[in-house]
Amino acid sequence: MRWILTVLLTSCCFSSFVAPATAVNDVPTTSSLKPETKIPVSPISIDSRYGPAEVGPLESRLKIFQVAVNATIDPGTGYDNPASFWDGKLLRPVILAPQPNGGAKIGWTDTEGTIHITPIDNQARRCGVDMLIEKGSLRDLVAHDDGSAVLVLQEGGMYLIRLKNQETLFQKRLADNWCRDIHWGNVAWNGHVYGTYFAVHSGGHEGDAVRFVSTDGEILEGGWAWGVSHSIDMRLSTAGEQFMPLALSDAYPGTGFYFNHTAKRVSYTWGDFSGGTGGRIGGLVALDDKMFMAFSSKQGGRKHWTAALANFSQDAPHRQSVHKYLQDADADQLNVKIARYGSDRILVSWLESESWERKFQLYGSQADPIGATEVLPVRASPRADFKQMPRGGVTWAHGWCEGGKTLTIIRIHSEVEKSFSKKERVVQRTNFANKPFSLKSKAMLH
Repeated sequence: MRWILTVLLTSCCFSSFVAPATAVNDVPTTSSLKPETKIPVSPISIDSRYGPAEVGPLESRLKIFQVAVNATIDPGTGYDNPASFWDGKLLRPVILAPQPNGGAKIGWTDTEGTIHITPIDNQARRCGVDMLIEKGSLRDLVAHDDGSAVLVLQEGGMYLIRLKNQETLFQKRLADNWCRDIHWGNVAWNGHVYGTYFAVHSGGHEGDAVRFVSTDGEILEGGWAWGVSHSIDMRLSTAGEQFMPLALSDAYPGTGFYFNHTAKRVSYTWGDFSGGTGGRIGGLVALDDKMFMAFSSKQGGRKHWTAALANFSQDAPHRQSVHKYLQDADADQLNVKIARYGSDRILVSWLESESWERKFQLYGSQADPIGATEVLPVRASPRADFKQMPRGGVTWAHGWCEGGKTLTIIRIHSEVEKSFSKKERVVQRTNFANKPFSLKSKAMLH
């Protein structure tokens, strides 16, 4: 059977790693797996007072900005097909990563295949020239005040590149020719160490690998060499200094959403051992002592894909208190997103069928809906998560625009955020050259 072959491949794909302090816990045996709570066949009913509102508090805090770029943005082809991994298109998302000082870095790919890292300030205005990484596939990035760390796939190899201002501090090859363009991956930063989580491929089989990297670009002990199969979707988040990996499996060790390899099956979903599943991850965020996962599921004989929410405790045995559909619908609910909002809530969003207007709903720490569901006229890339800003709001970006040379930044501020002070509004009037800064010689990927 395919899952047996996948297990056998474990010993020949990577040298195994010893679990470090940064790992959540050691990989347990199959006998110690914690059962999931299945989603009810009937969705949780939503009280009429939570119905759509014409104007709501989220819309009043919505801000949209645009930043001009010097090359044509390539959004890729097609959409993120939730049913079949193998039918997925070559998506090129726009990834926004907030930084501590309120600014951000935006990663995107142009039509020549060059990756751009565009810096913006806390007013969503360009504050420097693009850093360029030639001929690669952007997977994810972390923003620092002085640069960024970028996860890039090139010619089958997965790299982590640390950029500081206009210099490359390191570019570390994490895996040798084990990855494919259809695969995905994440990078996270816990304040001391980078965690990377990405899919791998060998002998016609698929898995996933976790590697930790120091600030000097050295691979540290820990993680694993071959995780769930086939790693249809994945996320890597942090809770304090802990790294929290989550993957969707259509085969081994079972079918569904698995946390930390096999430490916890958060939700069951069907899988056909060939790339077909009944789910898609929308994101993973920490709130209090729990992790909340938003996802789209087609379980229980449901006719349509439906947005759902589940949680589990950060500490073993990772008990669950939430596992439910959010709202019933007569159309597919796809491209689900989640982000922490403020200090004690989460914001969940989804796209309903062919409409480009997204639905947004706030939830409390017990997954109880707060206020009305709002429909906002905003868009979001299929493979780019929502992010929380330093002051508690939510932000993301996309590159769909006429002419393809404008980045759109969306921000939903929290109610506790105040107007920027006069000092913060002062912008250094630097006349940046039209030509972005290009990484040369050692800064290039080879």
